Amino acid sequence: MQQNTATANRTKRHIQLQVPAEVYKKFRAFCLDEDTNMRAKALQLIEEYTHEKSKSKKKSFLEMNKTEIEALYGEATRRAIKKHHAAGLFTTHGDEKGVYRLYPDGRKEYIEAYTEDSATTTNISSSRTKKQRTSKNKT
Repeated sequence: MQQNTATANRTKRHIQLQVPAEVYKKFRAFCLDEDTNMRAKALQLIEEYTHEKSKSKKKSFLEMNKTEIEALYGEATRRAIKKHHAAGLFTTHGDEKGVYRLYPDGRKEYIEAYTEDSATTTNISSSRTKKQRTSKNKT
């Protein structure tokens, strides 16, 4: 018996409020107009408020599923692109044709993509240039 009573006591909490007289009078008048109990109306308002807040509350990142995370990243990316374009800067994108810069005016400028072979060749030639410079400086 005591266990059921203890559970019931834990599920309900009592709230005491000090309400300004004017607010109390107006609230009482509204409740009389609606033919409702003031306590019941206060409880209804609290429930509606908490339900509304819990609906609008954003989920924690850890509570999101894959689809929600992808939507979050997509929205953040779109906002960042708009921000860059508003500042007059280009953004870099890719499609089946290759990598391109997208300018605020909508113009696409494809850029040359480097492969590992061309990057290695570039590194070799730049290292030779450095060696040649150091040998020329010694002489």
